[in-house]
Amino acid sequence: MEKMLYVLLPCIGGGLVQSTTGFGGGIFIMLFFPLFLPILQSSALSTLTSLSAVLMLAWKYRAYAKPKIVILPAAVYFVFSFAAIRFASGTDLSGLKAYFGLFLVAMSAYFIFFADRLKIKANFLSAFICAGISGIASGLFGIGGPPMVVYMLAITGDDKNAYIANTQLFFAITSIYTTLVRIFSGIITLELLPLAVPGIIGMYIGKSIGTGIIEKINVGTMKKLIYVFLGLSGALTFVTNI
Repeated sequence: MEKMLYVLLPCIGGGLVQSTTGFGGGIFIMLFFPLFLPILQSSALSTLTSLSAVLMLAWKYRAYAKPKIVILPAAVYFVFSFAAIRFASGTDLSGLKAYFGLFLVAMSAYFIFFADRLKIKANFLSAFICAGISGIASGLFGIGGPPMVVYMLAITGDDKNAYIANTQLFFAITSIYTTLVRIFSGIITLELLPLAVPGIIGMYIGKSIGTGIIEKINVGTMKKLIYVFLGLSGALTFVTNI
């Protein structure tokens, strides 16, 4: 029962973060899960609970989704993610994750101060670059969301519902892939399922709070929240890996 409470509370925060910024739920809960679970079990439980939040949000905002702008980046993501995983399996990446954290901080600072100067068009090149970076970052460091968030923000403009819908559709597709890989690799086991229940409940509670917030704030505020959390996730990544 104690472990279930330890899962429930971080997942409320994870659901809140995911629904207000469109990403980062898994990053948030992974700050807490390793405190009481082995790292491999933590990441597996994070995958399951994060997937539940993404699916709930994708379903809620399904009317605003445009699959044609998601399918190509998802396909590119699969290729680069697979290649990065294969590369990482035979390479010592210790220390590189800290530098990736600094990259996220720099990206956050740039977009906070110069976002209006960035113009990304929804074409093959921009989708290929952002999805490729996302796939590589996910395969090497387990944090692939930020580059695709930047892409989705740019191509959905001031339509916050379209932004949430399409980011969650993208993450749903890629997270299902990741979950299946973990299942077939024996990382996600039946023993974890009881702990996934309070996690999913927590994600639902956090999602409900977060969607209530996102409906009341304007696009400018939403973007600031996204960029600030992008910087925080980068700073946490750096500090925990130096």
